[in-house]
Amino acid sequence: MASCAAQNPADLASDRTVAAAASDWRITYSEPRAPCTDRNRTRNAYFGDLHIHTAFSYDARPIGTETTPEDAYRFARGGPIPIPPYDDQGNPAGFQRLSVPLDFAAVTDHSEFFGDMKLCFDPVSPVYDEPVCHLFRVGEATGMRPFARIVNMPEPSRMVEICGKEGKGCNAAGRELWRQTVEMADAAYDRTSACTFTSFVAYEYTGTPNANNLHRNVIFRNSQVPVQPISYIETPSDQGLWQQLSERCLKETDGCDVLAIPHNSNLSAGAMFPSYVGNFESVETARDKARLRNAMEPVMEVFQHKGNSECFNGFPDILGAPDELCETEQVLKLGRENPTGRGAPVVDFCEDQEIGQRGFMRVGCISKNDFYRSVLLTGMQDEAVIGINSYKLGVIASTDTHMSLSGDTAEASWSGHLAPEVALTDRLTQVDFFVRSLDANPGGLAGVWAVENSRDAIFDALRRREVFGTTGSRIRPRLFGGWDFDEGSCERADRSALGYESGVPMGTDLPPGPKGAAPRLLVYGFRDPNSAPLQKLQVIKGWVDREQRSRYAVIDVAGVFAGEGQSGEIDLETGEWRGPGSESLCTVFVDPDFDPALPAYYYLRAVEVPTLRWSWRACVALPESERPDECRNSAPKTLQEMAWTSPIWYLPPTGD
Repeated sequence: MASCAAQNPADLASDRTVAAAASDWRITYSEPRAPCTDRNRTRNAYFGDLHIHTAFSYDARPIGTETTPEDAYRFARGGPIPIPPYDDQGNPAGFQRLSVPLDFAAVTDHSEFFGDMKLCFDPVSPVYDEPVCHLFRVGEATGMRPFARIVNMPEPSRMVEICGKEGKGCNAAGRELWRQTVEMADAAYDRTSACTFTSFVAYEYTGTPNANNLHRNVIFRNSQVPVQPISYIETPSDQGLWQQLSERCLKETDGCDVLAIPHNSNLSAGAMFPSYVGNFESVETARDKARLRNAMEPVMEVFQHKGNSECFNGFPDILGAPDELCETEQVLKLGRENPTGRGAPVVDFCEDQEIGQRGFMRVGCISKNDFYRSVLLTGMQDEAVIGINSYKLGVIASTDTHMSLSGDTAEASWSGHLAPEVALTDRLTQVDFFVRSLDANPGGLAGVWAVENSRDAIFDALRRREVFGTTGSRIRPRLFGGWDFDEGSCERADRSALGYESGVPMGTDLPPGPKGAAPRLLVYGFRDPNSAPLQKLQVIKGWVDREQRSRYAVIDVAGVFAGEGQSGEIDLETGEWRGPGSESLCTVFVDPDFDPALPAYYYLRAVEVPTLRWSWRACVALPESERPDECRNSAPKTLQEMAWTSPIWYLPPTGD
């Protein structure tokens, strides 16, 4: 089979490279495998989870998770695995399995403490009886705190009592756990022509300096990977991570290719996505760093169990009407009291260029750059100054499960994110700081439009940003942009072929259009047959006006809208929806306010009719007399599942 050579990160950032790849359906395999029988030049939708933790993670095994990456991949493929807690005889609380298997998955255990985990849990290890290891094994949350403190440090270092001087003991032991991670991912990958399942070698880079989230999931194209993952402890900055991945993967490891996916920007207090104009010493430096970031991080995780990172209402320097769907699984609140004694006494918006503290605990300031919709605007504002859009981001979602329950997003059967949440009363309990229990949700799914279900095809889709994220259901949204689509486009059986022939897909730039024309977006979506009908499709437009002010608009384009005869209600005891809904929706949207002199982006949001949220659904499944007191809580009883596509960007012609 052909080998895929490592590419220069600057080349990967080229908009021309991405646009060319978007119209190419050929696959060059980077490792031996059979071609897939389901290959489709207009691409299939595949669903997966690229954020999964197992007993290899320092914040999972000590609190009850005993399943491994091998178990997580078996679960993703539809097999049963045990869920904690375990009794004295080692029997689990029960078993869980997916009703519909995933197409792909990546286990992303925390790389920082692979070595510590191996040494502290191995009875023959020379440090097994060290007090810190004993506490790690039996102290549950208390035992994890010394490790959590390390990743909260701006300049972290390893524990000498476990790792020895210069951390050499943990480096050697960590390579063994990493080797097992690679082998388990490889064993799960279906290399036959049936292409039933794709597994990726991956890990999580877990930096939380000043308790602000900077976490990234690092995904490799294949099993040609560095001998050791690059962790926050050795490389405590995002720029350092990208440089090291470039050096140790793209340049030093034959056949290696990699990308990183930032997650939970909502908990970063402005630290994860700073403006490139205001945070670097020169235009040239900002341009170089933005180019590297775009090459290494083509997509972000917009939704997972710790909340919604799409949007937040009310930013004072962004013009746009309130969007009620921004409140879906929103875990941040303005005016929330901060009892920690550090930072502002109540949660407020960050000042321009401000980076707060303790965002991971939901008490840091809230930055416009913490959210997908508004950081896309920051990227366009940066481009006006440095010549490069610093945040050319596509979008996925995932779960962040810490019990190996890959893609377990069903509201009806979710058993929690962490082992201590398996009991319903614990899951329904409000937690002040960290996003867990009542404030958490089952998480989302990553969607890709790929030629086939193989590592190379899916990795290529991520690289070119032809991807989407959902809140957990398997909605299939699609977005094409061009200048020639008409209303008859929705009636065509070859709709997707038309999209590629006459336009560009999500994740790319619009080509130049005829003078005086407005962009035409072919938008459509299909419901999840195992979930609720679709209510509507919305186009979200973001642009920077002539005064360099950021703006957005949420535009209902298909379905049933408020003010146009919308009716219906949900029965809170049965979950039955009585009202309109659609199996599929399609339209061609022409921007009525298009200004050819202004840069803009457009992405699609597909929205289901209301359904019961997991917290209320679990309660109404019980006879009223058996419902615990915790069922009387402040969480919403309903939600609307949704999906988001990557954007299509418009740039004014040079000279306008």
